[in-house]
Amino acid sequence: MKNFLKYSIIKCLFVASFVLVNCIVYSQVKVYPVKSGVNLGNKPGIFYALPQTWIKVDIVVNKIEYLAGPYAEFAGKYLDLEDISTNDYSEYVISDVKMSTVARPDPANYYFVELDEKILKENKAMLISMAESGLVSGINGALSESASKGLSKEMIGEESAYQDLFQYFAETNLYEKSDTVIRKVVVDTITVEKMYLEKRWVEKSNEQKAVEAANKISKVRENRYNLITGYQEIPYDAGAISYMDQELKKLEREYLSLFTGISIEKTIHYSFTVLPEPEDALGEMPVCIFSERSGVKDLNSAGGERIFIRFETTPTNQDLLSAIKAREQVATDSHGFYYRIPASSLVTLEVNDDIVLRGNLQIAQFGTISYLPSSVTAVQFHTKTGGIKNLILEK
Repeated sequence: MKNFLKYSIIKCLFVASFVLVNCIVYSQVKVYPVKSGVNLGNKPGIFYALPQTWIKVDIVVNKIEYLAGPYAEFAGKYLDLEDISTNDYSEYVISDVKMSTVARPDPANYYFVELDEKILKENKAMLISMAESGLVSGINGALSESASKGLSKEMIGEESAYQDLFQYFAETNLYEKSDTVIRKVVVDTITVEKMYLEKRWVEKSNEQKAVEAANKISKVRENRYNLITGYQEIPYDAGAISYMDQELKKLEREYLSLFTGISIEKTIHYSFTVLPEPEDALGEMPVCIFSERSGVKDLNSAGGERIFIRFETTPTNQDLLSAIKAREQVATDSHGFYYRIPASSLVTLEVNDDIVLRGNLQIAQFGTISYLPSSVTAVQFHTKTGGIKNLILEK
């Protein structure tokens, strides 16, 4: 009954895919740190890596882009409008920020698992589940990986944002100009003046176009007034009047935008991934730069204010560190699986007075590394931190 219960527990762990390194063998494993000077020779085995924690910051920015109207300089003269900008500009506002962690292989912490000869000769079972990146995994069968360090950006609605802008600008760019030409003709000592009408096409100036647009606005407003007051004396039903009124207002806005300009709103998604170093455990590290005029930029850009992540990490227990150090000084060549003891850190991301993110995160590289006895041949790791989740001990 006891053996049956043990077999059932092992089977459940395997079927549920929660076992990262599940070694049901009656022998030992030897694990070597992959470092300069370590000679693995032709030993049979595999490599695995412990994870390091990256911080991923997702920022959503609303971009308001102002396009000045082509007749903006005449807005005050013909429509009595004040404070109309004649230049294009953009404004950026951060609307949302999210922060999460991503696990990636730590280049400084690769290990080699030597396969015992008993395993190879006696057909013992050893299951080691790993991700494509080299991390030991098993939870959901893989480890999600994000893009490399730096900035990625996605803009929504960019293709359709500029369609149909200022559609009534310069409906006709030329106008017909008529000149009267007088020619003197001498006939038998008599001088006769003949007048000719000469017509030609001339390009309109911006002010002439502005005058036409202002006249259109006045005409549309007059038509709306006549419609609402019943000047036409035609018994339109309420639906028809409402529809015509809406169309006239739309037409007025289109012509008015030639003077006041147009504002276009876009949503831009930025994503940064940064790697906290052990020296950042009680400090801060920059993520990006934000400017209300130019938006979110990477750290190499000029201008704007830097957005920082601050870390307040709980110091690792000194007694634990002393015990690990003393254990490592004992001469032995039989180390089992290496694992991390992560540290808890209060992580704060402050964008401005209105947006502040704060939470406790487990940062793998802020902690320390130890190893299991070589007799432990079945172990389950946490994929994001490399810490131990479950052990199976054989008697």
